[in-house]
Amino acid sequence: MNNQFGFNPNKINKTEVLSSKAGLIVKKFEQWIERKGIDINSFDTDESIKKALSENRLLMPSVTDEDIKEALSELKKSKIIPFVEKNIKPILEEIIHLETEHIKLAGVKIVEDKEVLKQLEENKFFIELEGKNIFKNDRELDDVLNKAQSLGKENSMKIIETIEYYNEFADKGLIKGGREEVKKDFQSKEERKELFKKQTESLGAEKTNNLEKNKKIATIVERAVAYGVSDLGWYGDNISIKTTSEFDDVKRGTDEIFEIEKDGDESSFMGLGIDVTYRGLLSEKYKEKFSTLLKSIKNGNKTKIKYFKNHKGDMMKEFAVPKIVLFLNIDDVKDLVHMVKNIDDPKIKEEFKNSPQKFKVMNQMMIQCEILADFAEKHHNYIFRKYIDIVSSIKELAWKNLEIKQMLDSRHDDDVSLHMKYLIKEFEETEEIKN
Repeated sequence: MNNQFGFNPNKINKTEVLSSKAGLIVKKFEQWIERKGIDINSFDTDESIKKALSENRLLMPSVTDEDIKEALSELKKSKIIPFVEKNIKPILEEIIHLETEHIKLAGVKIVEDKEVLKQLEENKFFIELEGKNIFKNDRELDDVLNKAQSLGKENSMKIIETIEYYNEFADKGLIKGGREEVKKDFQSKEERKELFKKQTESLGAEKTNNLEKNKKIATIVERAVAYGVSDLGWYGDNISIKTTSEFDDVKRGTDEIFEIEKDGDESSFMGLGIDVTYRGLLSEKYKEKFSTLLKSIKNGNKTKIKYFKNHKGDMMKEFAVPKIVLFLNIDDVKDLVHMVKNIDDPKIKEEFKNSPQKFKVMNQMMIQCEILADFAEKHHNYIFRKYIDIVSSIKELAWKNLEIKQMLDSRHDDDVSLHMKYLIKEFEETEEIKN
């Protein structure tokens, strides 16, 4: 039986959990079989299985033939594949079609160049958006964006971030260098935005349009999740999400702050930085963001938030936060967009209060904080203590919040933790080669 996260623990445990490329290929292969309802007895020879596994590696850059052989070995050891003599050509053709269609549409060869892979990912994403009828046209995208930006208590009081807004922090004595430092920060932020604008315009009309769509979709996703947490009480009254300032978004790479208040202590504040991507766990974009975070932690850096007002509207002095990279995939985007479109319908709003998204977000948050705490401690970065504090605080809230307790009790070692461990292993191996 599937648990609240939509995973089947019995299915997952059939194969040894591996922090390797082979383990990920096997896992993906098993999930494809389960998702399609394919009879495992349909498979026959080693070669046919190797071919299917090979096609399933396309969204995992740098997977080698040796990884494929290892994956086949794992399938045999677990006795998942009985290898009976039956014709599976139609099934293999469907796998190949599903996994390579975006490459055919992009009109390029299968390669492992990172820039080409990013372009394939970009093309595939917009093809999927169209195929799933998420947006009929650009006008509908803009309509959903406007609706998302008006959701929630925070957005009803949207602030225009002029230099006067930033000066408020200096006038409160929260910026060490006063208004002069604010002036430099504001100018630096504006220069970064202008540089990004010029770089975008130099890409040509089609790519510029795609990047604009990216930004709009990202905003819809971020605001939808924030609305679920802060306004619909996904995790109770003690947890909320606040959007960061443009400075902290543009210069510090943090989209939102996940705020946690300890029960009975209104003066307490605990924040978790969130960088959101909606390209999925195995995407190049996720790998890029997660690897950047790992490098920052390894180098002893901490993510600092400089211009921030908490959920009560109080301006805060610059503070360090542990940070995670939150991912959502194409189906998550579809669910969130559907919710935003129809939020005026009481039935849809009630459904969103119990959306599967809230279980996914909690699962990711806990897994990343635990894994990154270990990574940070290993590399002597004291931010590990803040990751541990986040985990402890959520567990503490679970004592009085039955739903949070059920979420934590339903957690298990899944694709999220598996892939993150693999990315960390790959990152450390790469760093070791560099040194």
